[in-house]
Amino acid sequence: MAIAPEINPQTVEALLDTTWRMADGEAYRTDGLDRKASSVATFSSLVLSLTATLGGRLLDALGDAWAFGLYVFGLVALIAAVACAVRALFPEEHITLGMAYLRRFPKWSEIRKAPEHVRGEMMVTLIEAIAVERRINQAKAQNVRWAFGLLLVGLGFVVIEGAILGAQEVFG
Repeated sequence: MAIAPEINPQTVEALLDTTWRMADGEAYRTDGLDRKASSVATFSSLVLSLTATLGGRLLDALGDAWAFGLYVFGLVALIAAVACAVRALFPEEHITLGMAYLRRFPKWSEIRKAPEHVRGEMMVTLIEAIAVERRINQAKAQNVRWAFGLLLVGLGFVVIEGAILGAQEVFG
């Protein structure tokens, strides 16, 4: 005959507390990634408008195919940076405590449960929610990394275009 292990209420409470902290930490990570993605999208868009102006001057001054290529690659990198940042901002379905689960709370079958059993069930549900949010945040972080990288590439092209125009002005 198997003996069920005895539940330690303090252990259940400590685990639930840790789980809540993890859920808060993952939510904080989501907010941080969203702020970074918004910043990259905004800054890339501003640099994109600068590149359009600067590229027009570059093409007027040189008119060569390589200058056009430089201009287009800069635009493509910045547009891709905006696209990656916006992709990171797409709304995703997060799991929370479902209404079906919450509607059980006022029922006698739940009210009569030992607190450690209720906390244990809550912990299981929260861990599932954390796992989903972690997966979403990993994809979001990858998009933000790509957006930053593409922004740097785009900025590099803008610097090259500016340097060429500056040299053209100075050395004619």
